[in-house]
Amino acid sequence: MVVVCGCGRTDPLRGAPASAPPDVSVSCPAPGRVEGRVCATDGTTWLNGAAVSVDAIDCAGNATKVTATSGADGTFELSGVPPGVWPLTVATGAFASTQTVTVEPGELTLLPVGVCVVQGPVKIAVVTGTGDRIEKLLDQLDLQYTLVRGDESNWLGEAAPFFADLATLEQFDLIFVDCAAAHGASSLIDFGPSAAQIEANLAAFVDHGGSLYASDWALLFSAYAAPGSFNFSLQNAGAASDPVDTRQLMGFAPQTLTAQVKDSGLAGFLGKDSLTIVFPNSAGAVTNHWGLIDSVADAQVLVQADGVEWCSDDSCAHSGGARDAVPLAVLRKVGPTGRKGGNVVYTSFHNIAQPGEDVAQLLKYLVLNL
Repeated sequence: MVVVCGCGRTDPLRGAPASAPPDVSVSCPAPGRVEGRVCATDGTTWLNGAAVSVDAIDCAGNATKVTATSGADGTFELSGVPPGVWPLTVATGAFASTQTVTVEPGELTLLPVGVCVVQGPVKIAVVTGTGDRIEKLLDQLDLQYTLVRGDESNWLGEAAPFFADLATLEQFDLIFVDCAAAHGASSLIDFGPSAAQIEANLAAFVDHGGSLYASDWALLFSAYAAPGSFNFSLQNAGAASDPVDTRQLMGFAPQTLTAQVKDSGLAGFLGKDSLTIVFPNSAGAVTNHWGLIDSVADAQVLVQADGVEWCSDDSCAHSGGARDAVPLAVLRKVGPTGRKGGNVVYTSFHNIAQPGEDVAQLLKYLVLNL
């Protein structure tokens, strides 16, 4: 701050200091700018739509916050930042980080390396199944997690007690459920004797600010976490309830779809507004009878496709026809807008036998925005 003071001037008539208040003018230094780029926890994935802010004090002593949102390539610019040394914070979903930035008067502060969000105190659990491996994607993002075995032989001994104890669930911020968790030998997705408690706990976990992601045959987890939000097409035309026979699911395979990206943030992250999604039907990658969504309520469609084939009967040996505008990835925000967490995401597909990097990138975006 530069202060120009007229103190001690002499009154020309009396030759003594004037009794009038001094003529004081205050000139604030010119604000500066900060430019940089936001990256994910892996240090290499650039993040669009991340919130960037600097908390500063202006020359009048008032607290001020300067904010920006990162662009499609992760870049951001903060203008009008008071000179000084301030904390700069970047955040997306549950992830954030803060570092110190020095701003000079009228100058550009260019951050030479990416400002990456970190996992910090965010606790993650992955419940394994037999048809997907979301944990591989978390490894790529350099995220730490607790593995809970939910496959057929371990569900009742490990995963069912985990879901049946709300206090245990609420030790975690994010829970990912692989396709075919709780899948038994009889083709049933069956929560077992604790089904009623698990249903109540999933809804409570999300309502209290936790976030859940489930894929394909794990549809029951999403249906219970966000009751009434996702309606699935079943052979018996009933609502998805425990247990659910996977042979009743109506998604037909094999088929390859060109899907439309309906969410602008996701489109910016991908750098495109369409992507290819494959539903294979081959040894080691069987996804016929996948979770075809009939409709959504109070939920956001992230990705949808036209010409989606459905099974003619519970053998799923033939296509019964095709539908348009079928949601393939959906998000339900539970609780007040603006509250952190409380998200439920379901995708009809997973990352087995997918061509290119489109689906892996899509899933990264979902992970980082839960």
